[in-house]
Amino acid sequence: MTHTAAAPDTGLRSAVHAWVDGWARARGTEAPQAVPGGFRIEVRRPGHLARHVLSEAEPAVLRDLVDTLTTPGLWIKACAPREVVEPLLTADWEISEPQYLMTTDRLAASRSGAGLPSGYRLEIVDEGGAVFEARVHAAGGPGAGAGSCSGAEAGARAGAGAEAGSCSGTGAGSGGAERPGPVLAASGRAALTTGAPGSSPAPYAPSVVFDMIGTEPAHQRRGLGRAVMAALAGRAVERGARQGVLVASPDGRALYEAMGWRLRSPVTAAGRMG
Repeated sequence: MTHTAAAPDTGLRSAVHAWVDGWARARGTEAPQAVPGGFRIEVRRPGHLARHVLSEAEPAVLRDLVDTLTTPGLWIKACAPREVVEPLLTADWEISEPQYLMTTDRLAASRSGAGLPSGYRLEIVDEGGAVFEARVHAAGGPGAGAGSCSGAEAGARAGAGAEAGSCSGTGAGSGGAERPGPVLAASGRAALTTGAPGSSPAPYAPSVVFDMIGTEPAHQRRGLGRAVMAALAGRAVERGARQGVLVASPDGRALYEAMGWRLRSPVTAAGRMG
């Protein structure tokens, strides 16, 4: 039996372009700069000084980056599986958990069917129009001492790991003690970005990039992540977005596939160690 080779994903570079543009807006970094093979973003955070995002694992480009990126805290994210990227790295580079570039052109469908359970409320906080955040609050009780994944704190805590997976930590308070009143149970950020037709190097449709989607451990498996995504998608559609883009953790991938998202490429992330 003859098998026909799969056609190359000609839209992958455009999806990567949309992702890096929106990611930079969501994280408040400098705009991405086009470089051979992809883009460079100056992140300027401890352990994550800058990242090179590549739409493929071109051996010559990867070898050049490995030879020239010698400062600890620099990262390479290549749209290719680990078994393709790892042989091109040296022992100075450490690969993190698998990640997945995903897109959807069904944003309108993503905003339906995601109600909140009793005891939770959702708000959307605008940050100047192009960036907004959805926050799900729960009444005080178990998990009230849990950390959050929103705003400036989330940006500082999120390093070079999962882009849209889950976040957790310890919150304010003495010894993690519970506190009364509402607590942040889940949150996520989104940034709108538009690729003008004919722009270089890769135009793309008006897009929304989802980032730092997370649910606190005490509130997981209650549909809060889906509710956050639906709220962000609804706001994005209202403002003209036609495509959704994100990079997911292994756990996040299952949620997004259940919501109809399409896997575009595995992403291998490697950091330059000291």
